Amino acid sequence: MGFAENLNGATSCKRLWLGICCSFHLLTLAHSTLPVETYAGYEVDWMSSIIRAAKDEINLLKTLVDSQLVDEPVRPRIPCRFAADINFTSYDPGWVALPVGYPATGKGFFAQDAEKKAMRVLTIRDFPGMGQLYTNLTALVLENASYHITGGNDPICRQLHLFGQQRYSDFFSWAADPDLSEYIGQRVVAGRACNLWILRSTHQSKISLCADGNAPVELNMTLPKNNSGGTSFNISYQFGPLKATPVPEQFEKPQICDKPAPPCENGRGLDPVVLDAYIFHPGMTAGDYNIEDQNVADLAGDAIFICVDRLQKETSFIDHNYTLISRYNLEVSPAFGQYALCNGYPDTKPPGPSCTGGDSRLVGRQAPSSVGDGESRCAADNPLGFWFTLPKGGRCPPGQRASRDAWASGCTWSVQKRLKTIQQSCLLKEHGFLKYCMVDAVERKGFARTNQVLQAAFASEDPSTGGCADVGGPGAHGRSKSMVVV
Repeated sequence: MGFAENLNGATSCKRLWLGICCSFHLLTLAHSTLPVETYAGYEVDWMSSIIRAAKDEINLLKTLVDSQLVDEPVRPRIPCRFAADINFTSYDPGWVALPVGYPATGKGFFAQDAEKKAMRVLTIRDFPGMGQLYTNLTALVLENASYHITGGNDPICRQLHLFGQQRYSDFFSWAADPDLSEYIGQRVVAGRACNLWILRSTHQSKISLCADGNAPVELNMTLPKNNSGGTSFNISYQFGPLKATPVPEQFEKPQICDKPAPPCENGRGLDPVVLDAYIFHPGMTAGDYNIEDQNVADLAGDAIFICVDRLQKETSFIDHNYTLISRYNLEVSPAFGQYALCNGYPDTKPPGPSCTGGDSRLVGRQAPSSVGDGESRCAADNPLGFWFTLPKGGRCPPGQRASRDAWASGCTWSVQKRLKTIQQSCLLKEHGFLKYCMVDAVERKGFARTNQVLQAAFASEDPSTGGCADVGGPGAHGRSKSMVVV
Protein backbone atom coordinates (compact mmCIF):
# COMPACT_ATOMS: atom_id res chain seq x y z
CA MET A 1 0.00 0.00 0.00
CA GLY A 2 1.48 3.33 -1.02
CA PHE A 3 2.22 6.20 1.31
CA ALA A 4 0.04 8.62 -0.67
CA GLU A 5 -2.98 6.36 -0.35
CA ASN A 6 -2.65 6.31 3.41
CA LEU A 7 -2.14 10.05 3.64
CA ASN A 8 -5.25 10.73 1.58
CA GLY A 9 -7.28 8.57 3.90
CA ALA A 10 -8.12 5.87 1.34
CA THR A 11 -6.99 3.22 3.78
CA SER A 12 -6.75 3.62 7.52
CA CYS A 13 -4.74 1.77 10.10
CA LYS A 14 -6.31 -1.13 11.90
CA ARG A 15 -7.21 -0.13 15.45
CA LEU A 16 -4.29 -1.55 17.32
CA TRP A 17 -5.04 -1.01 20.98
CA LEU A 18 -1.89 -2.45 22.44
CA GLY A 19 -0.14 -0.60 25.24
CA ILE A 20 2.17 -1.06 28.13
CA CYS A 21 -0.03 -2.99 30.52
CA CYS A 22 1.36 -1.83 33.79
CA SER A 23 -0.73 0.78 35.60
CA PHE A 24 0.55 4.28 35.01
CA HIS A 25 1.10 5.01 38.68
CA LEU A 26 3.53 2.11 39.00
CA LEU A 27 5.96 3.38 36.37
CA THR A 28 9.38 3.89 37.96
CA LEU A 29 12.93 4.57 36.89
CA ALA A 30 16.22 5.26 38.57
CA HIS A 31 16.52 8.79 39.93
CA SER A 32 12.81 8.92 39.20
CA THR A 33 12.49 12.42 40.59
CA LEU A 34 14.31 13.74 37.55
CA PRO A 35 11.98 15.47 35.10
CA VAL A 36 11.34 14.38 31.56
CA GLU A 37 13.85 17.02 30.48
CA THR A 38 16.55 15.19 32.41
CA TYR A 39 15.58 11.63 31.60
CA ALA A 40 14.63 12.24 28.02
CA GLY A 41 12.47 9.95 25.94
CA TYR A 42 10.56 7.96 28.55
CA GLU A 43 7.36 9.79 27.66
CA VAL A 44 6.95 7.16 24.92
CA ASP A 45 6.25 4.52 27.58
CA TRP A 46 4.02 6.81 29.59
CA MET A 47 1.94 7.81 26.57
CA SER A 48 1.38 4.15 25.69
CA SER A 49 0.06 3.37 29.16
CA ILE A 50 -2.35 6.32 29.07
CA ILE A 51 -3.83 5.15 25.77
CA ARG A 52 -4.19 1.63 27.16
CA ALA A 53 -5.99 2.99 30.23
CA ALA A 54 -8.41 4.92 28.02
CA LYS A 55 -9.18 1.75 26.09
CA ASP A 56 -10.01 0.00 29.37
CA GLU A 57 -12.59 2.70 30.05
CA ILE A 58 -14.27 2.46 26.66
CA ASN A 59 -17.18 0.31 27.79
CA LEU A 60 -18.22 2.96 30.28
CA LEU A 61 -17.72 5.76 27.79
CA LYS A 62 -19.80 4.07 25.12
CA THR A 63 -22.91 4.68 27.20
CA LEU A 64 -22.16 8.41 27.25
CA VAL A 65 -20.86 9.09 23.74
CA ASP A 66 -22.78 9.46 20.50
CA SER A 67 -21.28 8.93 17.06
CA GLN A 68 -19.65 11.78 15.18
CA LEU A 69 -21.59 15.02 15.57
CA VAL A 70 -22.85 16.93 12.57
CA ASP A 71 -20.68 19.98 13.22
CA GLU A 72 -17.48 18.01 13.68
CA PRO A 73 -14.87 17.75 10.92
CA VAL A 74 -14.03 14.36 9.52
CA ARG A 75 -11.96 12.47 12.06
CA PRO A 76 -8.27 12.12 11.20
CA ARG A 77 -6.93 8.80 10.02
CA ILE A 78 -3.18 9.08 10.40
CA PRO A 79 -1.19 6.89 7.98
CA CYS A 80 -0.19 3.47 9.22
CA ARG A 81 3.32 4.02 7.93
CA PHE A 82 5.07 7.36 7.97
CA ALA A 83 8.19 9.17 9.13
CA ALA A 84 8.75 12.83 10.01
CA ASP A 85 11.21 15.15 11.66
CA ILE A 86 9.85 16.53 14.92
CA ASN A 87 10.35 19.50 17.18
CA PHE A 88 9.49 18.81 20.79
CA THR A 89 8.73 21.10 23.69
CA SER A 90 8.55 20.07 27.32
CA TYR A 91 7.54 22.14 30.31
CA ASP A 92 7.95 21.24 33.97
CA PRO A 93 6.47 23.59 36.63
CA GLY A 94 9.03 22.23 39.09
CA TRP A 95 11.61 24.31 37.23
CA VAL A 96 9.70 27.60 37.13
CA ALA A 97 12.31 29.17 39.40
CA LEU A 98 14.91 28.60 36.68
CA PRO A 99 14.47 30.84 33.62
CA VAL A 100 17.08 28.82 31.73
CA GLY A 101 15.45 27.28 28.72
CA TYR A 102 12.20 26.00 30.18
CA PRO A 103 10.12 25.05 28.44
CA ALA A 104 12.89 22.90 26.99
CA THR A 105 13.00 22.45 23.24
CA GLY A 106 14.81 20.12 20.91
CA LYS A 107 14.70 18.24 17.64
CA GLY A 108 14.11 14.63 16.79
CA PHE A 109 12.64 12.04 14.46
CA PHE A 110 9.47 9.92 14.52
CA ALA A 111 8.68 6.82 12.46
CA GLN A 112 5.98 4.20 12.74
CA ASP A 113 4.64 1.13 10.97
CA ALA A 114 1.39 0.31 12.72
CA GLU A 115 0.80 -2.85 10.71
CA LYS A 116 4.12 -4.24 11.95
CA LYS A 117 3.50 -2.78 15.43
CA ALA A 118 6.77 -0.85 15.29
CA MET A 119 7.72 2.69 16.28
CA ARG A 120 10.95 4.67 16.61
CA VAL A 121 11.24 8.03 18.39
CA LEU A 122 14.54 9.94 18.58
CA THR A 123 14.94 13.05 20.75
CA ILE A 124 18.00 15.22 21.35
CA ARG A 125 18.02 17.83 24.12
CA ASP A 126 20.55 19.68 26.22
CA PHE A 127 21.13 19.19 29.93
CA PRO A 128 19.62 21.86 32.24
CA GLY A 129 22.22 24.50 32.97
CA MET A 130 24.77 23.00 30.53
CA GLY A 131 23.74 23.92 27.01
CA GLN A 132 26.72 22.24 25.33
CA LEU A 133 25.96 18.76 26.71
CA TYR A 134 23.25 16.68 25.07
CA THR A 135 21.17 13.60 25.77
CA ASN A 136 20.48 11.54 22.66
CA LEU A 137 17.79 8.93 23.24
CA THR A 138 15.92 6.62 20.89
CA ALA A 139 12.81 4.74 22.05
CA LEU A 140 12.34 1.68 19.83
CA VAL A 141 9.11 -0.31 20.24
CA LEU A 142 8.81 -3.65 18.42
CA GLU A 143 5.54 -5.49 19.09
CA ASN A 144 5.85 -6.68 22.73
CA ALA A 145 9.27 -5.21 23.50
CA SER A 146 10.59 -1.71 24.12
CA TYR A 147 14.23 -0.63 23.92
CA HIS A 148 15.84 2.60 25.10
CA ILE A 149 19.01 3.48 23.19
CA THR A 150 21.29 6.26 24.44
CA GLY A 151 24.91 7.25 23.93
CA GLY A 152 24.88 8.89 20.51
CA ASN A 153 27.79 7.64 18.38
CA ASP A 154 28.62 4.91 20.91
CA PRO A 155 25.12 3.60 21.62
CA ILE A 156 23.99 1.70 24.69
CA CYS A 157 20.69 -0.21 24.83
CA ARG A 158 18.41 -1.06 27.73
CA GLN A 159 15.12 -2.82 28.30
CA LEU A 160 13.60 -1.16 31.34
CA HIS A 161 11.50 -3.84 32.97
CA LEU A 162 10.40 -1.35 35.63
CA PHE A 163 7.83 -0.30 33.04
CA GLY A 164 6.22 -3.76 33.25
CA GLN A 165 4.97 -5.69 30.23
CA GLN A 166 5.83 -3.63 27.18
CA ARG A 167 3.71 -3.63 24.03
CA TYR A 168 3.28 -1.49 20.97
CA SER A 169 0.62 1.21 21.14
CA ASP A 170 -0.70 3.25 18.21
CA PHE A 171 -0.43 6.89 19.26
CA PHE A 172 -2.90 8.16 16.66
CA SER A 173 -5.70 5.69 15.84
CA TRP A 174 -7.75 6.70 18.89
CA ALA A 175 -8.51 10.04 17.20
CA ALA A 176 -10.49 8.22 14.48
CA ASP A 177 -12.65 6.46 17.08
CA PRO A 178 -15.68 8.49 18.27
CA ASP A 179 -15.79 6.44 21.48
CA LEU A 180 -12.27 7.53 22.41
CA SER A 181 -11.88 11.04 21.00
CA GLU A 182 -13.64 14.37 21.38
CA TYR A 183 -13.41 17.34 19.03
CA ILE A 184 -12.33 20.56 20.74
CA GLY A 185 -12.01 23.03 17.87
CA GLN A 186 -9.55 24.57 15.47
CA ARG A 187 -6.06 25.63 16.49
CA VAL A 188 -2.95 27.08 14.90
CA VAL A 189 0.31 25.29 15.80
CA ALA A 190 3.62 26.68 14.52
CA GLY A 191 1.72 28.54 11.79
CA ARG A 192 -0.28 25.48 10.69
CA ALA A 193 -4.06 25.29 11.06
CA CYS A 194 -5.32 22.02 12.50
CA ASN A 195 -8.28 20.38 14.25
CA LEU A 196 -7.77 19.50 17.90
CA TRP A 197 -8.93 16.16 19.34
CA ILE A 198 -8.53 14.92 22.90
CA LEU A 199 -8.44 11.37 24.21
CA ARG A 200 -11.52 10.66 26.34
CA SER A 201 -10.30 9.40 29.70
CA THR A 202 -11.00 9.78 33.40
CA HIS A 203 -7.26 9.49 34.01
CA GLN A 204 -5.50 12.61 35.25
CA SER A 205 -3.06 12.35 32.34
CA LYS A 206 -4.26 13.89 29.08
CA ILE A 207 -3.37 13.31 25.41
CA SER A 208 -4.42 15.44 22.46
CA LEU A 209 -3.79 15.38 18.70
CA CYS A 210 -4.01 18.35 16.37
CA ALA A 211 -4.30 17.17 12.77
CA ASP A 212 -4.48 18.80 9.37
CA GLY A 213 -6.68 16.35 7.54
CA ASN A 214 -4.91 13.02 7.94
CA ALA A 215 -1.51 14.52 8.76
CA PRO A 216 -0.44 14.94 12.40
CA VAL A 217 0.60 18.46 13.35
CA GLU A 218 1.07 18.13 17.13
CA LEU A 219 0.79 15.28 19.65
CA ASN A 220 0.57 16.59 23.20
CA MET A 221 0.70 14.88 26.60
CA THR A 222 0.11 16.33 30.06
CA LEU A 223 1.20 14.10 32.92
CA PRO A 224 0.76 14.40 36.70
CA LYS A 225 3.91 13.83 38.71
CA ASN A 226 2.43 11.64 41.39
CA ASN A 227 -0.51 9.41 42.14
CA SER A 228 -2.58 12.19 43.70
CA GLY A 229 -2.20 14.53 40.75
CA GLY A 230 -0.14 17.47 41.98
CA THR A 231 1.73 19.64 39.54
CA SER A 232 2.12 18.22 36.06
CA PHE A 233 4.53 18.43 33.20
CA ASN A 234 3.74 18.69 29.54
CA ILE A 235 5.46 17.48 26.41
CA SER A 236 4.55 17.87 22.74
CA TYR A 237 5.81 16.55 19.43
CA GLN A 238 5.32 18.91 16.48
CA PHE A 239 5.59 17.06 13.18
CA GLY A 240 7.21 18.33 10.02
CA PRO A 241 6.08 17.26 6.54
CA LEU A 242 5.47 13.52 6.35
CA LYS A 243 8.21 11.65 4.52
CA ALA A 244 8.20 8.52 2.43
CA THR A 245 7.49 5.16 4.01
CA PRO A 246 10.12 4.40 6.70
CA VAL A 247 12.91 2.06 5.70
CA PRO A 248 12.81 -1.41 7.35
CA GLU A 249 16.19 -0.87 9.04
CA GLN A 250 14.64 1.75 11.28
CA PHE A 251 12.63 -0.98 12.99
CA GLU A 252 15.37 -3.56 13.49
CA LYS A 253 16.63 -4.34 16.98
CA PRO A 254 20.36 -3.50 17.21
CA GLN A 255 22.72 -6.25 18.36
CA ILE A 256 23.76 -4.08 21.30
CA CYS A 257 20.34 -4.75 22.82
CA ASP A 258 21.16 -8.44 23.31
CA LYS A 259 23.63 -7.88 26.17
CA PRO A 260 25.14 -5.07 28.29
CA ALA A 261 28.01 -2.99 26.97
CA PRO A 262 31.46 -4.56 27.46
CA PRO A 263 33.86 -3.32 30.16
CA CYS A 264 35.80 -0.19 29.25
CA GLU A 265 38.95 -1.15 27.41
CA ASN A 266 40.94 1.66 29.04
CA GLY A 267 40.24 0.15 32.47
CA ARG A 268 41.16 -3.47 31.76
CA GLY A 269 44.24 -4.92 33.43
CA LEU A 270 44.47 -2.07 35.95
CA ASP A 271 44.43 -2.07 39.74
CA PRO A 272 41.28 -0.83 41.47
CA VAL A 273 40.97 2.90 41.95
CA VAL A 274 39.67 4.91 44.90
CA LEU A 275 36.17 6.31 44.44
CA ASP A 276 35.04 9.16 46.68
CA ALA A 277 31.33 8.31 46.58
CA TYR A 278 28.24 10.15 47.78
CA ILE A 279 24.68 8.92 48.15
CA PHE A 280 21.37 10.59 49.07
CA HIS A 281 19.39 8.03 51.07
CA PRO A 282 16.80 7.39 53.80
CA GLY A 283 17.84 6.88 57.40
CA MET A 284 14.98 4.97 58.98
CA THR A 285 16.70 1.60 59.41
CA ALA A 286 20.17 0.07 59.21
CA GLY A 287 19.31 -1.32 55.78
CA ASP A 288 19.22 2.22 54.41
CA TYR A 289 23.02 2.32 54.73
CA ASN A 290 23.55 -0.76 52.58
CA ILE A 291 24.83 0.48 49.24
CA GLU A 292 24.62 -2.84 47.39
CA ASP A 293 22.43 -2.48 44.28
CA GLN A 294 22.32 1.28 44.71
CA ASN A 295 23.34 4.24 42.56
CA VAL A 296 26.07 6.43 44.03
CA ALA A 297 27.92 9.40 42.54
CA ASP A 298 31.08 11.42 42.75
CA LEU A 299 30.87 14.90 44.25
CA ALA A 300 29.73 16.68 41.08
CA GLY A 301 27.29 13.94 40.10
CA ASP A 302 25.58 13.86 43.48
CA ALA A 303 25.45 17.64 43.72
CA ILE A 304 23.41 17.67 40.51
CA PHE A 305 21.20 14.82 41.64
CA ILE A 306 20.42 16.43 45.01
CA CYS A 307 19.77 19.76 43.31
CA VAL A 308 17.27 18.35 40.82
CA ASP A 309 15.66 16.00 43.35
CA ARG A 310 14.95 18.79 45.81
CA LEU A 311 13.79 21.24 43.15
CA GLN A 312 11.27 18.61 42.08
CA LYS A 313 9.96 18.55 45.68
CA GLU A 314 9.79 14.76 45.99
CA THR A 315 7.32 14.34 43.14
CA SER A 316 8.72 10.95 42.17
CA PHE A 317 6.83 7.73 41.49
CA ILE A 318 8.71 6.06 44.35
CA ASP A 319 8.71 7.28 47.95
CA HIS A 320 12.44 7.40 48.68
CA ASN A 321 12.17 9.21 52.03
CA TYR A 322 15.55 10.83 51.46
CA THR A 323 16.82 12.53 54.63
CA LEU A 324 20.57 11.77 54.81
CA ILE A 325 23.63 12.19 52.59
CA SER A 326 26.56 9.84 53.16
CA ARG A 327 30.11 9.82 51.87
CA TYR A 328 32.02 6.57 51.37
CA ASN A 329 35.57 5.61 50.47
CA LEU A 330 35.35 2.80 47.90
CA GLU A 331 37.72 0.83 45.72
CA VAL A 332 36.36 -0.04 42.28
CA SER A 333 37.65 -1.67 39.12
CA PRO A 334 38.06 1.03 36.43
CA ALA A 335 36.82 -1.40 33.77
CA PHE A 336 33.37 0.12 34.04
CA GLY A 337 30.29 -1.63 32.74
CA GLN A 338 26.83 -0.49 31.71
CA TYR A 339 25.06 1.66 34.28
CA ALA A 340 21.95 0.17 35.88
CA LEU A 341 18.93 2.15 37.09
CA CYS A 342 18.36 1.28 40.75
CA ASN A 343 15.41 2.14 42.96
CA GLY A 344 14.21 1.66 46.48
CA TYR A 345 15.31 0.63 49.95
CA PRO A 346 13.93 -2.02 52.31
CA ASP A 347 11.56 0.51 53.90
CA THR A 348 10.44 2.45 50.81
CA LYS A 349 7.20 1.93 48.93
CA PRO A 350 7.55 -0.18 46.87
CA PRO A 351 10.44 -1.83 48.72
CA GLY A 352 13.81 -2.29 47.11
CA PRO A 353 16.51 -2.26 46.05
CA SER A 354 15.81 -3.21 42.45
CA CYS A 355 18.11 -2.56 39.49
CA THR A 356 17.47 -2.85 35.77
CA GLY A 357 19.20 -2.11 32.48
CA GLY A 358 22.81 -2.60 33.54
CA ASP A 359 25.58 -5.06 34.29
CA SER A 360 25.02 -7.41 37.23
CA ARG A 361 28.73 -7.63 38.18
CA LEU A 362 30.72 -4.71 36.77
CA VAL A 363 30.54 -1.30 38.41
CA GLY A 364 28.27 0.76 36.17
CA ARG A 365 29.14 4.32 35.18
CA GLN A 366 27.52 7.12 33.20
CA ALA A 367 27.32 10.89 33.11
CA PRO A 368 24.08 12.32 34.56
CA SER A 369 21.16 11.92 32.18
CA SER A 370 23.32 9.76 29.86
CA VAL A 371 24.92 12.79 28.21
CA GLY A 372 27.73 12.25 25.73
CA ASP A 373 28.75 9.45 23.41
CA GLY A 374 28.61 6.13 25.20
CA GLU A 375 26.96 7.98 28.11
CA SER A 376 30.57 9.10 28.86
CA ARG A 377 31.01 5.69 30.53
CA CYS A 378 34.70 5.34 29.65
CA ALA A 379 35.58 9.06 29.57
CA ALA A 380 38.36 10.38 31.76
CA ASP A 381 36.16 13.16 33.11
CA ASN A 382 32.87 14.98 32.61
CA PRO A 383 31.81 18.47 33.76
CA LEU A 384 28.64 16.99 35.27
CA GLY A 385 30.52 14.28 37.17
CA PHE A 386 29.45 10.64 37.10
CA TRP A 387 26.79 8.31 38.47
CA PHE A 388 27.76 4.74 39.41
CA THR A 389 26.00 1.43 40.04
CA LEU A 390 27.29 -0.91 42.76
CA PRO A 391 25.84 -4.34 41.83
CA LYS A 392 25.49 -6.85 44.62
CA GLY A 393 26.95 -9.49 42.30
CA GLY A 394 30.23 -7.58 42.09
CA ARG A 395 30.85 -6.80 45.77
CA CYS A 396 34.10 -8.16 47.14
CA PRO A 397 34.02 -10.35 50.27
CA PRO A 398 35.47 -8.74 53.44
CA GLY A 399 39.23 -8.37 53.20
CA GLN A 400 39.35 -8.73 49.40
CA ARG A 401 39.74 -6.15 46.66
CA ALA A 402 39.13 -6.17 42.93
CA SER A 403 41.97 -7.63 40.89
CA ARG A 404 43.46 -6.47 37.60
CA ASP A 405 41.39 -9.19 35.94
CA ALA A 406 38.11 -7.92 37.41
CA TRP A 407 37.01 -6.87 33.93
CA ALA A 408 36.75 -10.59 33.05
CA SER A 409 35.77 -12.27 36.34
CA GLY A 410 35.65 -11.87 40.09
CA CYS A 411 34.52 -9.07 42.35
CA THR A 412 34.65 -5.46 41.17
CA TRP A 413 34.17 -3.17 44.17
CA SER A 414 34.63 -2.92 47.93
CA VAL A 415 33.78 -0.53 50.75
CA GLN A 416 36.80 0.82 52.61
CA LYS A 417 34.97 3.13 55.02
CA ARG A 418 31.91 5.27 55.55
CA LEU A 419 33.49 8.69 55.97
CA LYS A 420 30.57 10.87 57.09
CA THR A 421 26.79 11.18 57.10
CA ILE A 422 24.93 14.51 57.30
CA GLN A 423 21.32 15.60 57.51
CA GLN A 424 19.94 17.04 54.31
CA SER A 425 18.48 19.92 56.32
CA CYS A 426 21.98 21.14 57.16
CA LEU A 427 22.92 21.33 53.49
CA LEU A 428 19.63 22.69 52.19
CA LYS A 429 18.45 25.01 54.94
CA GLU A 430 21.51 26.08 56.91
CA HIS A 431 23.81 26.51 53.91
CA GLY A 432 21.32 27.42 51.15
CA PHE A 433 22.36 24.68 48.73
CA LEU A 434 19.44 25.14 46.32
CA LYS A 435 20.12 28.87 45.99
CA TYR A 436 23.57 28.15 44.59
CA CYS A 437 22.18 25.39 42.39
CA MET A 438 19.71 27.80 40.80
CA VAL A 439 22.36 30.47 40.26
CA ASP A 440 24.59 27.95 38.49
CA ALA A 441 21.71 26.73 36.34
CA VAL A 442 20.82 30.27 35.28
CA GLU A 443 24.39 31.02 34.18
CA ARG A 444 24.60 27.74 32.20
CA LYS A 445 28.35 27.45 32.78
CA GLY A 446 28.41 24.42 35.03
CA PHE A 447 27.69 23.79 38.70
CA ALA A 448 30.90 24.99 40.39
CA ARG A 449 29.11 26.80 43.26
CA THR A 450 26.80 23.85 43.84
CA ASN A 451 29.76 21.47 44.07
CA GLN A 452 31.61 23.75 46.48
CA VAL A 453 28.68 23.91 48.91
CA LEU A 454 28.37 20.11 49.05
CA GLN A 455 32.13 19.74 49.41
CA ALA A 456 32.23 22.21 52.31
CA ALA A 457 29.42 20.37 54.12
CA PHE A 458 31.60 17.25 54.34
CA ALA A 459 34.94 19.02 54.84
CA SER A 460 34.26 20.03 58.46
CA GLU A 461 31.62 20.27 61.17
CA ASP A 462 32.05 24.02 61.57
CA PRO A 463 28.87 25.81 60.37
CA SER A 464 30.79 29.05 59.90
CA THR A 465 32.82 27.45 57.09
CA GLY A 466 29.87 25.60 55.55
CA GLY A 467 30.37 22.37 57.50
CA CYS A 468 27.71 19.94 58.73
CA ALA A 469 27.77 17.63 61.73
CA ASP A 470 28.42 13.92 61.26
CA VAL A 471 25.23 12.24 62.47
CA GLY A 472 26.92 8.84 62.39
CA GLY A 473 26.06 5.55 60.76
CA PRO A 474 23.34 3.05 61.59
CA GLY A 475 24.63 2.62 65.13
CA ALA A 476 24.03 6.32 65.84
CA HIS A 477 20.27 5.97 65.53
CA GLY A 478 19.46 3.77 68.48
CA ARG A 479 20.81 0.51 67.02
CA SER A 480 23.84 -1.55 67.85
CA LYS A 481 27.05 0.12 66.70
CA SER A 482 28.51 -3.28 65.99
CA MET A 483 26.05 -3.82 63.14
CA VAL A 484 27.91 -3.95 59.84
CA VAL A 485 25.73 -3.09 56.86
CA VAL A 486 28.05 -1.29 54.45
